[in-house]
Amino acid sequence: MLTLRQPYTTLADAIEFEIEPIKHSRFIAYAQPVDNDEAAMAFIESIRLLAPDARHHCWAYALREDSRVRFSDDGEPGGSAGQPMLRQVQGRELFDLAVVVIRYFGGTKLGVGGLMRAYGGAVGQLLDRATLTTITPKLPLWLEYDYSDTTSVDMSLATFDLAASETLYGERVKACLMIADEDVVNIYKSLQIQVGGRIDLTLPDELI
Repeated sequence: MLTLRQPYTTLADAIEFEIEPIKHSRFIAYAQPVDNDEAAMAFIESIRLLAPDARHHCWAYALREDSRVRFSDDGEPGGSAGQPMLRQVQGRELFDLAVVVIRYFGGTKLGVGGLMRAYGGAVGQLLDRATLTTITPKLPLWLEYDYSDTTSVDMSLATFDLAASETLYGERVKACLMIADEDVVNIYKSLQIQVGGRIDLTLPDELI
């Protein structure tokens, strides 16, 4: 089961692709990155509005959160559309994306097996053409240090090509770093060497 802290692969951009007609039926596949149920359903609804005259708008999506998946055959025989579409996504170990395949009926029934091949194949061909990206989730690490240690802290962070995403100035400097959890230990050690016990670090709840 993928956790929210692990790197994952998803779409870099939205994409669409129409496969060759099958017995005069047209199948057009669409995919888009999404990161929650609301975004997925909004994308699905946008395709319905884009192609209101299509006979079917079948869909599936896979999210990292709770490894959640959903799918719909949208009037096609049960198990003939949404599940084959989802299997193409899961077979590539992709997350945080939604896929929709619309069908313009060509007058000839394809049967359950034919529909499974058509819907699954449409998503497979779409994803074969997609640009993918691997994302490493970042977590907030807060630093608190004296103004006199600013140069030392900056030098330490520069070795990791890091800069604060947010800085607050009060009695002491408070800076937020967005980092991958596997980098926490090395960053902590580097800061301790540069600044010693004069710096306070607040770990994300996910790491406590």
